[in-house]
Amino acid sequence: MSRPRSDNPKEHTSIIRAKRKDGWTYVQRVVSVYDPKIKNSRRISTETLGKLPPGETDLEKLVPLEPRRRKGSLQVAKIAAPAQKVIDPRDPGRIVYPLDIVFCVILLAAMQGKTSCTEIAEFWHQCRPLLSKTFPNFPDEEISHDTVRRITMIIGKDKNAALIERFVEMLHSRLSHPVIAVDGQVVRASRNSSVLNIMDADNELILAQQVIREKNNEITHASKLIDTLDIRGAIVTADALNTQTEFAAKIIAEKADYCLALKANQDLTYEQVRGFFELGTHEYKTARPSVTDQGGKITKRKTRVLPGTLLPEEILNKWVGLDEGSIVEAVTDTVKKKNGEIPGPQVRYYISSLRYDAPNVEQVLHRAIRQHWAIENKGHWALDMAFNQDRLQCTNAQYLAGRTLLNKIALNFTTKIQTRLEEVTGKEAPSKPVIRARLNKIEDMLVAMNDCIRI
Repeated sequence: MSRPRSDNPKEHTSIIRAKRKDGWTYVQRVVSVYDPKIKNSRRISTETLGKLPPGETDLEKLVPLEPRRRKGSLQVAKIAAPAQKVIDPRDPGRIVYPLDIVFCVILLAAMQGKTSCTEIAEFWHQCRPLLSKTFPNFPDEEISHDTVRRITMIIGKDKNAALIERFVEMLHSRLSHPVIAVDGQVVRASRNSSVLNIMDADNELILAQQVIREKNNEITHASKLIDTLDIRGAIVTADALNTQTEFAAKIIAEKADYCLALKANQDLTYEQVRGFFELGTHEYKTARPSVTDQGGKITKRKTRVLPGTLLPEEILNKWVGLDEGSIVEAVTDTVKKKNGEIPGPQVRYYISSLRYDAPNVEQVLHRAIRQHWAIENKGHWALDMAFNQDRLQCTNAQYLAGRTLLNKIALNFTTKIQTRLEEVTGKEAPSKPVIRARLNKIEDMLVAMNDCIRI
């Protein structure tokens, strides 16, 4: 006759030791109970108490284990790190939504093309199960679009402007002589407010920004904004609006060189430079022409360079570095492939502090002039098309600054994902919308973003 079994068997606690290959012994407390269905003990719970050093058996010398972090939290820790330095004016005792968590959620939403406060709040709601697994201490409450807006305004305060620079340091691989492009972008839906941007045209990364209310104020802000960056050894390019003597002097003081466009706003300098090239009485340094075939047209670009010493002394005294520098003519010829139409050539003039007697100065200037347009084609256009920046309706300067800053951080990450794909595959990377479609899962997006971080 079999021995009767209790309907409520007692739990049994035991200490189990497991020796690993590295010599350490892991100690666990196991609670089990007899299960008549399987006629054996069944584990109820297992708790790892710690580990013993090699050769040790005394449990009093148990070494506690470090808390194990989820894979998602490890992935998001690097991305959230720069946001933890943002100055948060809220009362610490009453914070429900930690700023670094909200920042990361807004950034992930932007990477998927969701940039309005309402879209971000809905993204928070729809992705809550995964977000709660990804972020340690993720808030239990839903977030409102008003809260998203308020936190975006905190991010947009002037004292937090260095946030984008901290992210660039994580992603940036500095070249020896990068081209730094400076240009303003109008946000038309926000009563024609504009944002002054500085871009590393070689790496296609936005380095800094400044929200300005009137386009003319861009002149005064450019010198201040360039002062926040390390531009040593770079070639700084700008359109005619920022071709100002103070700006040129600031660039030289920072141990960089400039290549600035000329138009009628610098009437005397413009007329003198144009006159030397139209006369054709001097020997030029001519760059090797470049030809592109895209957008239904064939474009040929030519660059000619003359020494800056040709200019009158009154002009050379105004522009620091131009006495040893260069004056430049860039000509663009276009042929429309559909009908063979040839519009008139587009001629632009520049002044530069790059020494005329430097080796291959004509090729360096040809490349710098071409690279300047990356801020329009790879920066402003992408911000408007991929992040709806041109349709951003806003009258609050802090929100505008925060929203555009977050757009640029998302754009920088997307650009680096493209660059990494090219490095890995050796092929041209897909476009930003295609990358967004492929990385529509948060886990995939986090992995791709972490792969780009160089720390």
